[in-house]
Amino acid sequence: MKLKLNNILSALLGMMISVTALGFVEEEKPCGRAHGGEFLRDIQPTSEQLKIDVGYYSLNFDMDIATTSMAKEFIVDLKVIDTTLNTIELDYSNYDPGVGNITVNTVLLDGDTISFTHGNDLLSIPLDGSPTLNQEISLQIFSESGPASNQDNYGFNWDYEQGQRSIWTKSQPYNARDWWPCVDYPRDKADSVDIVVTVDDYMIVASNGNLVSTIDNGDGSKTWHWHVQYPIATYLVSLSIYEFYEWGDIYVDANNDTLPIMFYTYSHPDNPSPSYMTDHYRLLPEMIALYADQFGPYPFMAEKYGHAEWGENWGLEHQTLTSMGDPTERRVAHELAHMWYGDMITCFSYHHIWINEGFARYAEALWWEEHYGPSGYRSKMAELEYYGGGTIYVEDPETESIFGSNLSYNKPAWVLHMLRHIVGDDTFFDILRTYSDDPELKYSTATTEQFQMVCEEVSGLDLENFFQQWIYGPGFPHYRAYRAQTGQDLLVQTIQSGLSFDMPVDFRITTTGSVIDTVLRIHEQFMTFHFQIPEGEVVTDLVMDPDSWILKSTDYVVGLAEDKLEVPLKFELSANYPNPFNPSTTIPYSLDETSAIRLSIIDVRGSEVVELLNDHKNAGLYQISWDGRDTQGHSVETGVYFCRLEAGARSEIQKLLLVK
Repeated sequence: MKLKLNNILSALLGMMISVTALGFVEEEKPCGRAHGGEFLRDIQPTSEQLKIDVGYYSLNFDMDIATTSMAKEFIVDLKVIDTTLNTIELDYSNYDPGVGNITVNTVLLDGDTISFTHGNDLLSIPLDGSPTLNQEISLQIFSESGPASNQDNYGFNWDYEQGQRSIWTKSQPYNARDWWPCVDYPRDKADSVDIVVTVDDYMIVASNGNLVSTIDNGDGSKTWHWHVQYPIATYLVSLSIYEFYEWGDIYVDANNDTLPIMFYTYSHPDNPSPSYMTDHYRLLPEMIALYADQFGPYPFMAEKYGHAEWGENWGLEHQTLTSMGDPTERRVAHELAHMWYGDMITCFSYHHIWINEGFARYAEALWWEEHYGPSGYRSKMAELEYYGGGTIYVEDPETESIFGSNLSYNKPAWVLHMLRHIVGDDTFFDILRTYSDDPELKYSTATTEQFQMVCEEVSGLDLENFFQQWIYGPGFPHYRAYRAQTGQDLLVQTIQSGLSFDMPVDFRITTTGSVIDTVLRIHEQFMTFHFQIPEGEVVTDLVMDPDSWILKSTDYVVGLAEDKLEVPLKFELSANYPNPFNPSTTIPYSLDETSAIRLSIIDVRGSEVVELLNDHKNAGLYQISWDGRDTQGHSVETGVYFCRLEAGARSEIQKLLLVK
């Protein structure tokens, strides 16, 4: 249906956490970046939105390029999953620079006109009476927007490229609402979507799914109809519109089925022909084949894959059609991997963004391993090392960056690298394929805990410590290894400064006649081991983790047997683990001298919640647990708390986050 265009007429809450990036930070932007205002918005669905499940969207736009305006018709089909539903609430902005003023003219509910309100970026439709469980409701919404400013960093953009009008969208994390009414959170994926655009007939409309039809309206406009038949998150729905050069390739899978690979580029082979058109884009069939083998079959074989250029110099993994700028080999591999991890399986919320971005970042290393060999893999992982603070789990997506290169991309890639070594190659790739094919997660959403469950089921290992220390805990292990040989006895002592990690660690002992490889579980701050060295041989070297499977720092001490390594002590309150926690957490601390100490929990108002310890302690390493209860034994509310360690005039504080 073609629509006729009508005449158109905060402060941040919470605590900001600063992270010092001590490791590698790539110069290229990561894939998802929205404009700075996204963190001013509530990142949780409303209580009424949790009572519905959207199954279908139809998005119909009639675009007037001359006035940067649109007439819009939307269909939203939903199901009631909680009969206390009183009001259907859809995220829909009142104004955005990318589209201009937004007006809702009429709303129909199951064909009948119904009252509504549209304010504070929310379209609210009160219900008359109580719905029944699983009742299906269809909304038809007539809206208009414009005139818009020329923009290149908002949800919807009227832009220019090479002197010609370019229209494109960017909806991650919460910007789909800037151009269509929806439940704009990753957890609510629609089962299918139709995208219909009427625009000047010289323009090409690129979007998700399959192209159903292109109709010449005979008035200088064409109507393009794209259909998405797989579940899709709102932020993955996209448009890119331009007088494109359209071309492509194919991928043939193990069943001899053919997948079209489509490219929509500003550049033409004759005007000019950038090297990426012949170098990087041509790698896609081979990349898809690799990931299909490692992750499972390409998830959208009944549709397509491809790239559509847009006004940014980075990429965003819009489902089946990545929006692509500056298509480096790394970026082409990264965005393709998102079709499995990010698009087919989407993070349930941005707390868990690492299971989108960390997987795609690690997939870059897998491509480097395939294309450039083991040394290429090691080189890529070395680029991704990060030795700063912060947690991979995003404690507060409203105030923290959810697209930081180090904590959402690079360190999570190292988590997968470490997991691969712990479980072994065969089991690791079995984990990825099982995760991809899990009936509860495939074409749906996942959390860290659900991925952990798959890892444990496939490997048969208890990986609770691994996930708690690497996803929810800060930092990395700082190892010191001491060795001393007396005859055939080799004394090895290890110490971890700061928080103790529990990891299997490879050791390589080199002597004048042998190489001894072994694996030791290093899980305490101070540990002692003895090795028998072949008679007459002298140890010349000892290396922890010689093949760099652990994100760590290490230094070594060589001494005499009688000069055993002493534990260096200092007054320190270490980070608790796990953090966030529920229901209990462990708080490590150390004392450098005998002291009268007091350790307590306080809330954000500075009031004491509970005293955990008030005693004299000798110098040493200690830890204590808190079960989330106050002095009266009552469970405290979800929120931020602080642990305070006091010894005379000295004190230290650590932040704790209780999540229920």
